[in-house]
Amino acid sequence: MRKLLMLAVVLGSMAGCAFEKTSTTQPSAPTLTGTWSGDLALQGGTARMTWALTQTDASVAGPVLVALPSGTVLLNGALAGTVSGSTLTYVINIGPGAVPSQPACTGQLAGTAATTFGTTSTLAGTYSVASSTCATPFSNGPFTLSRM
Repeated sequence: MRKLLMLAVVLGSMAGCAFEKTSTTQPSAPTLTGTWSGDLALQGGTARMTWALTQTDASVAGPVLVALPSGTVLLNGALAGTVSGSTLTYVINIGPGAVPSQPACTGQLAGTAATTFGTTSTLAGTYSVASSTCATPFSNGPFTLSRM
């Protein structure tokens, strides 16, 4: 009887091991959520562009700031975009008061950026003026932002 009980305990232990649940958790995909910053060539100089993004599923949104090295703000905008694969397609809306030197100015910048995630994550793309009610130092060009 004792041997039979011992055999039952050993077989029960082995059966428990055979049905041990394995984890099927997938690593989460990288997102654009975070602060991205980089230099932006403008007519007559260079400015610093900073995006503070939040990504929910394929939607990306957040404030955009473009300022000169002196700290002078050139524009505050609101980015809205979508991610498909590694490409972000976006529009930066510039409302009244968003360009301090021209408070009545409104418009949109638009473009695409390719995302690269790694030790240094980057957004490299282009922008162009989609619409504007005033003359601006922005026209079109490339940029590269790095996650801070």
